[in-house]
Parts: sequence; C-alpha cells; structure tokens
Amino acid sequence: MKKILIISLMVAALVCVFALPAVIAGNAAPDNMTLTVPEGAKATKTPVAFPHKAHVDMGMDCMVCHHKAESKDAISGCAVEGCHMDASKAAKKDPKGFYQAFHSKKAKASCLGCHKAEKKAGKAAPVGCKDCHPKG
Repeated sequence: MKKILIISLMVAALVCVFALPAVIAGNAAPDNMTLTVPEGAKATKTPVAFPHKAHVDMGMDCMVCHHKAESKDAISGCAVEGCHMDASKAAKKDPKGFYQAFHSKKAKASCLGCHKAEKKAGKAAPVGCKDCHPKG
C-alpha cells in the first residue's frame, strides 16, 4: 500500500512538473502580433505590428483591451465573431465597429484613445497614422 502511494505521488509530481507549464503556456499571448482586418474585409491600410509583450510588461490590465472577455482564459482577438467584426465603411463611426476599436480617441480600450492619454501624460506613445501604418 505504501509503495502505491509513493508511486502515485511521484507520478503526480511529474505531471505537475512537465504538464502544468505546457497548460499555462498554452494560454500565453504571443510576444508580437500583426493586427489585420477581419476575414473577408478589404484592408485600406497596412497591417499593424503590435508589440503585445511590451504592453504586458508595462503592467497593462489585459481586460481593458479585451473588455468583452469574461476572464483572461477566455480572451480572443478583436476581429472575431461577436466582437469588432464590422469593417465596413458604414460602421467606421460605430463604437462596435472594427475601425473604432483601434481608432476611437475617447475610448480607453482603443489603441489611439490610450495612446493619446499617454501622450497627454507626457509619455512616448505613437499617435500618428504612419506611426502604426508605416507603408499605408
């Protein structure tokens, strides 16, 4: 009986040592990302290189940008079903539209809104079109 208990504990320890880090890493976001328009939409500007790790390292709360997610484990991109999918010209001014998700000057969850606030606070943050879309 003692032998079975010791073997079980050793197996459990090995599972924790080898499997748990893989599970945790599976939820980790990539260090760098490329932000593109939703599938099927026509891009009018170049995709944006997004330094995700730099934003995480600044201590930003994930749930500010990923405001629709119920938890950090449920985070997905902005251009997915049920989020900011509408990239049409008609939706350009709609707060739920794809364009406003990144370009609203008032929304705290918007790239431009956050960057403008950071700039106003005296921090370096890109706010010009060509800062994010250098070739478009």
